[in-house]
Amino acid sequence: MSSGRKSLSPLCLSDPVFVEQQSTPGIPLQGIVAHLGPVSFSDDKDDWIGVQLTGPSVGLGKNDGSVKGVRYFDNVGANGGMFVRKGSVTRRKLSRLQELQLKRELAMKKSNGSNDYARKAVLGGPIGSTVGGEESMGARTPMAGTSKSASK
Repeated sequence: MSSGRKSLSPLCLSDPVFVEQQSTPGIPLQGIVAHLGPVSFSDDKDDWIGVQLTGPSVGLGKNDGSVKGVRYFDNVGANGGMFVRKGSVTRRKLSRLQELQLKRELAMKKSNGSNDYARKAVLGGPIGSTVGGEESMGARTPMAGTSKSASK
């Protein structure tokens, strides 16, 4: 990942992010932070980040917000989510238009209960997004530090 995109401030729920994958270097996925912290599928000390994929990245994930029967976040269809180590994720800056587009995308996913609208969406941002079935606006949970990645 290029150092020009690295973010030094902690990530929070609903932050728009890029996810760098080892399988597709230089072509990051887009999403929002949907889960921060420990997970039951790993004993590693490093925290994992659950990402709800958005825009053109919908459907390119590895899970639906759950791993090994444990649900970490909702409102994601098949292959609409993934878990990665902190070092694979960087915050992305959005224009006002991109913020509005993602707000609409996430609202449509929530009301439809599917990713049908998201497949047609252009780009994203975190304004008023829903994470884990709870409204996350104003309830930001910070997470500091970085480590190298592996995705689930």
